[in-house]
Amino acid sequence: MRPKPYTLLAAAAAVTLGACGSTAAPKLSATELLAKAEQTVNATNSLHFVLTSSNVSSSGTNLVGGSGDLERPASMRGSFKVTISGFTATVKVAAVGTVFEAELPLSNSFSKTNPAEFGLENPASLLSPSTGLIRLLNLGSGATVASQERVGGELLDTISYQIPGKDVPVLPDQNPSKPVDMTVAIDPSNFQLRSVTLVGPLTSATSNSTYVVTLSDYGEHVTVTLPPTS
Repeated sequence: MRPKPYTLLAAAAAVTLGACGSTAAPKLSATELLAKAEQTVNATNSLHFVLTSSNVSSSGTNLVGGSGDLERPASMRGSFKVTISGFTATVKVAAVGTVFEAELPLSNSFSKTNPAEFGLENPASLLSPSTGLIRLLNLGSGATVASQERVGGELLDTISYQIPGKDVPVLPDQNPSKPVDMTVAIDPSNFQLRSVTLVGPLTSATSNSTYVVTLSDYGEHVTVTLPPTS
């Protein structure tokens, strides 16, 4: 006995609806996305970062860019671009724990120094759950999913909110009493944090500058050791 046509149609509709329901993931709130991104970063042993900036003050010594690798619990190697009274220099750096070493321009060896000389705090703390960049994910007020944007083939959720200026790690803040605008981009397919954008009085008390930290290479094999010093 052949099934009736409407029976076949109903079965096909049920299969179609069931397939759609099994693949469509519920959209998460900003708070949920931030919490999952925090867990993902805290679970990885290493990251690669690229730092860019705009509207940085031209007076004094300021950090304007850089790139490098971060290894948990507190290690970093790479290079930073700094401006010193209008001149730009690239400084190779390495940090393990509280020890920070730099290879100055026109030098062929590393020496222990204070990261404040280059307009930053110790970058080895960037992966710290308590004082690093990721701590900012749970400090936001009024967090909302602002939009979606496609970057390098990935469709990312962007979330915008404000954080206290005094809590920004590594970067300086010339007016910590003022809040800093923060936007993060998260890949909702794996909850990897892709970028953090900070806008505030970071290099001048009277005007805003922008810093963008882009993160990639989650869990890549990285071993950071301090170079020999002169």
